Amino acid sequence: MLSFSRATEFLRRPLLVPALSGAVLAMAGCGGGGGGANSDDFPRDAASCAALAGQTIPASSIGEPSSGATLTSAVYTAATSDMPDFCLVLADIRPVDPEAPLIKVQINLPTDWNGNKLQFGGDGFNGNLITGLGAAINSSPADPLPIADGYMTVGTDSGHQSGSGEIQGFAQNQEALTNFAYAAYKKTHDLAIQVGRLYYGETPRHSYYMGASEGGREALAMAQRYPADFDGVIAVDPVLNWTALQIFGNHIGGILQSAPNAWLGGQQALVNNAVLNACDAIDGITDLVVSDYVSCSSRAPSAINALQCSGESSDCLSRAQLAVLQAAHAGFSFDFPLANNVTAYPGFLWGGEGILANWQRLVGTVAPSWSGPPTAVGSSLLYTFGNGVIRYFIVQDPEFDPLTFSPNDYQARVQAISALMDATDPDLGEFFERGGKLLLKEDMADSAQSPLAGIRYRTSVVNLLGDQVTNRSFVTYAMPGLGHTSKGVTPGTPSAPTYGIPGFVDLLGTLENWVENDTPPPSSIVATLQQTSPPFAVTASKPMCFFPRFAQYVGPAGGDGSLAENYSCASPPRP
Repeated sequence: MLSFSRATEFLRRPLLVPALSGAVLAMAGCGGGGGGANSDDFPRDAASCAALAGQTIPASSIGEPSSGATLTSAVYTAATSDMPDFCLVLADIRPVDPEAPLIKVQINLPTDWNGNKLQFGGDGFNGNLITGLGAAINSSPADPLPIADGYMTVGTDSGHQSGSGEIQGFAQNQEALTNFAYAAYKKTHDLAIQVGRLYYGETPRHSYYMGASEGGREALAMAQRYPADFDGVIAVDPVLNWTALQIFGNHIGGILQSAPNAWLGGQQALVNNAVLNACDAIDGITDLVVSDYVSCSSRAPSAINALQCSGESSDCLSRAQLAVLQAAHAGFSFDFPLANNVTAYPGFLWGGEGILANWQRLVGTVAPSWSGPPTAVGSSLLYTFGNGVIRYFIVQDPEFDPLTFSPNDYQARVQAISALMDATDPDLGEFFERGGKLLLKEDMADSAQSPLAGIRYRTSVVNLLGDQVTNRSFVTYAMPGLGHTSKGVTPGTPSAPTYGIPGFVDLLGTLENWVENDTPPPSSIVATLQQTSPPFAVTASKPMCFFPRFAQYVGPAGGDGSLAENYSCASPPRP
């Protein structure tokens, strides 16, 4: 972790930009640190935007090793119906190793700036430039884009570019691997600070990081490694226990391949129905949603085990199919510690098995077309991702058969990758001490990563720093029934809940209000389903509660389950 003293020392460094033109160099000497710059020197127009193109930022202004950066283009873009006037800057951060790829960056500088910077996280294995022009995570279609709200927005490809071959191949270069792990996001932040200073004459009042899945891991890594850089972070379904997740996914792939009848196929509907029969009504309403995910953890296993049959039938589960389900919910344990003494990956929770693209796409209900080790083409993304990590990150042999992998045979390398990739450091003390705020949201039917990984992480923070310190700066919301980074489930789609499941919530506004107005997030936020075109009518609403509370139906018998007013956050009953 970067120490607080080192981080603040970096922020005090003077801006050194020797290659800038005289006019732009004069701008660099003014403002900074939010000081009152002369607006005449920083007109925020097409000419001042174009003047940024071709300028360089030295390596001394970037806090992780690089060879400096070049602003490859700067184009002033006129406002549209949903976008403001802004200066779009593209930049390349050059590596130290000439064999490593560039880090591609996009920085968007709105003319009407609110004084804040928002960095967008990536997804998957990255490799594509995140433009920063999209919507805030889980925001509703009625909410303005962050750039339209005045945010200076930033995105990166994390230091490698998608192309021919398997995306994980970049990990064969150590600098590219380190960039993907954490360094690219720090370098992007530092570059954006310098470019913002050139254009606005001052640095942002507040810096935020917002990400889901891989981007959520990045958000947590920034709070852990660079506590002086960001004032608030949002992490939605973060793959924070990254190394263990990939090994877990490869493990599931091995079980799926262990028997020809292991793939669930049409029996997935049996699983969904059994879980709903056991758990749906616990929350006071039968609506095809498992809301009390804690209580369901003790009820669902026996209902699933009752489906086992000795032969093969469409109305029961084979031993091999049952083994897949048991393994997916049991998780994976290690014989040695990963980073921060993590020794296991938690399994999935029950619920949401009938949602399309959840279990079907991620874990595997339809057998893919296997081309033989080491690769497979099909629907089990957990295995597809995991086997690529085994071959490129850990074993470092693209031709290695991942189905023969044992972590114990590669303990040192697994631990080295964990130290790079995993965002599990519970020591957020410096981040909290300087006022940093962390908002974590877990979708409890997530089967791309276990929501329990984030829950366990928060517990580790509490164990280290205590309840009082943690609760002042770290909140965790849980949304039952939703899959990975979902914005909601619309009624009427196959296997959809009766009223749908709302998923639109204003996380960014909640975080901003917390950081800037010292207004703590409420213990519940109303999530909505809305039409995607004006007037964006709300079709359903439901409270999203602090973990481990859930939305309990308290309305009249036979009442409307689509109204948030008919629910109240409740704690799961004691076992």
